Amino acid sequence: MPSAEGVRDLLVPHLMGRLDDGSAELDVAGFRVVEHGRRFTVELELTAYGQRWRVRLESDSSEMAIFDGQPPHHLVRSVASAFRIRLFEWWHMKDSERQLARLGERIK
Repeated sequence: MPSAEGVRDLLVPHLMGRLDDGSAELDVAGFRVVEHGRRFTVELELTAYGQRWRVRLESDSSEMAIFDGQPPHHLVRSVASAFRIRLFEWWHMKDSERQLARLGERIK
């Protein structure tokens, strides 16, 4: 069973560096995985348009399968894709949706 650090290592190729959804470009400089019970959180540090941010995204219970043994590549890609979607959703909606805004904080 991979540790939180092992899961982070699986996700690095999919979540680090420059991410682009066609209307925004986010540069993820680092992240960590924090396991808690039947869920985990991905905490990302990123830069976007000259602003530095820390964003905390929660997993859903089905994504915990990434902690089981040696997860298949398609599962790793699926989990990483779900976090990318949540990250861009946060970015685009943080100024208008309070619940999403609370997921991120500006770093000075």
